[in-house]
Amino acid sequence: MKLKQTTTAWKRIVVIASATVMLAHLSACSDGTAMNDAETRPAHRVLVKTVEAETLELERSFAARTEGSMVAEVRARVGGQLEARHFSEGQLVESGTVMFSIEQAPYEVDLQKAQAELTSAEATFNEARRDWARVENLFTDGAVSARELDQTQSRVEMAEADLEAARAQLEDVKLRYSYTEIKAPITGVASRESVSVGNLIQANDTLATIVSLDPIYVHFNVPESDIATRYLLRVTSLNAEDEQDGPPARLRFSDGREHPIEGYIDYVSRIVDRETGSIEARAVIPNPDMTLLPGQFVRVQLPQIELTHAITVPQRAIIQSGRHSVVYIVDNQDTVQVREVTLGVRVGNEQLIEQGLASGDRVIVEGLSMLQPGTRVHVEEAE
Repeated sequence: MKLKQTTTAWKRIVVIASATVMLAHLSACSDGTAMNDAETRPAHRVLVKTVEAETLELERSFAARTEGSMVAEVRARVGGQLEARHFSEGQLVESGTVMFSIEQAPYEVDLQKAQAELTSAEATFNEARRDWARVENLFTDGAVSARELDQTQSRVEMAEADLEAARAQLEDVKLRYSYTEIKAPITGVASRESVSVGNLIQANDTLATIVSLDPIYVHFNVPESDIATRYLLRVTSLNAEDEQDGPPARLRFSDGREHPIEGYIDYVSRIVDRETGSIEARAVIPNPDMTLLPGQFVRVQLPQIELTHAITVPQRAIIQSGRHSVVYIVDNQDTVQVREVTLGVRVGNEQLIEQGLASGDRVIVEGLSMLQPGTRVHVEEAE
């Protein structure tokens, strides 16, 4: 009975030992397979572009709006009844052209009155001078006192002052009379009339508006960070004697047509707008055929801007991380690194990099999904 129990115990030990050996063997096999998988798994494949600094010629254009180079309101300078209009609405008028007439009769009466007052003042002055000449002779003979001579001299001076006042009054009346003809202050295209003939108008009433269209102004804004801002500030002088020394500018319409005559930039603000983060600039464009009209939306085309030591990368290489832009690069050990960059303008499908990259950097342009910094990768150069 005892022998049978001992045999059963040994059988149990053998079974347990066998199971232990089998488990150990399975564990070893599992570890070996994992190690082999790690050794044989292929590295993440990426395409890179090795960036090199180069010289670029950039074309920059900006949305703009046209505006008359001069705008003048035609205003009455005296009151009265509007008697006539002497221009066609919407047509070109030359500076100095009579545009309106105000009834002249009341001003002719004032003119005659002022002329009569001047004649009277002249007569009074001449009489005072004759009196003074007689009194002076009598004073020399001792026939009159010095006081009488002084009084006569005072009357001459007062008469002379009245004469000057009458002359000034006549000139004022003549000036007001001339204002009954309302003339164009500038050369340009006249608007429609604001007041019809026959109405009673007051001094300073607006009767029409004139807009000068040749040349025409084109206003546009350039972002502070744009390469064109630095260009414009560099090529426009604060002390330029001739405003036409500014850089050339061309105009394009919304349908792609180009204005045939080249203009120039005559104004670049040195103040950045706080709300838009841009600077204001203005182009002057010749417009002899009056094909450009105020209020049109156009694009201002600047000359090619040469940019040296420029680095660009494909747009698809840029990753936005919050407010920052980053690219993934591959270092000398084929390990992925992240690099923050400052973006410039777009150049076709490429993105200009202002800061963050140098010649020789290998930028990942394909294979970015599921990529983490520190990952070793298999590198292929993009064509």
